Amino acid sequence: MPHLPQNGLRVPSNIKFVPTANVLDYGEDLALHLTTAGLSEKSITFSSAAITRSTEDSGQPLDAIPHVYSDTDTGLILHEGNDTTFNESYVFNSDMPAVIYKVSINVCMGLSVSAYSSGNFNLGNLIATITSQGASTKNLYTNTFASGATTTTATGVTLHWFTVDVVQPFRVFPNQPVTINLKLDCTLGSGTSQQGIVTVAPFVKTAVMKSFAESAIIFHVHADLSHADDIFRYNMQRVSDLGQ
Repeated sequence: MPHLPQNGLRVPSNIKFVPTANVLDYGEDLALHLTTAGLSEKSITFSSAAITRSTEDSGQPLDAIPHVYSDTDTGLILHEGNDTTFNESYVFNSDMPAVIYKVSINVCMGLSVSAYSSGNFNLGNLIATITSQGASTKNLYTNTFASGATTTTATGVTLHWFTVDVVQPFRVFPNQPVTINLKLDCTLGSGTSQQGIVTVAPFVKTAVMKSFAESAIIFHVHADLSHADDIFRYNMQRVSDLGQ
């Protein structure tokens, strides 16, 4: 807004504006890297692992996934202990009212069989639950996604990229955090194994230069018009009656 000098001071003008929402705005794909600190670490070699990925209508899923290029051949499975179920919650606290139209889950999960005795080991399923915390906890979404990974009857590493879209809009508010819980449901035989998240991993196994993606949650988000209410309240006389 223009400012006009009065008695040597610059003060706001009397020009008023009409608050509007930009309906043509695409919004933002907000990629949140799934950092998982404080867990046990299992070193793995990508070129010797079995790597699979979810499909989208029998095709390769596309999304705004953060990625880098590297020729490294080693990584980490972050796990909660030998033969222990991976069950971690990730919390997002919005700084303004907004609408999340889509949640994209792009996460690499791994199962390492470090000692084999007998039976079948399988990476199994990922159970995803999304809740919001206000006056009470509200369940926004829950579903189980199958990895389709092959069964292992020996030592080795299995990795699977769970790449799924949750197109179920919901609103978020400041001080009402959204929690995304990721839990693995693995089949374990007799032996020693580690199951957990691989925070950065490739989609292919050959030890050459290739694309690595981050395990991430991606919100397709639009700011709610009400997020500007505090600005309007600061000096309501500058807002046109047409905008009330």
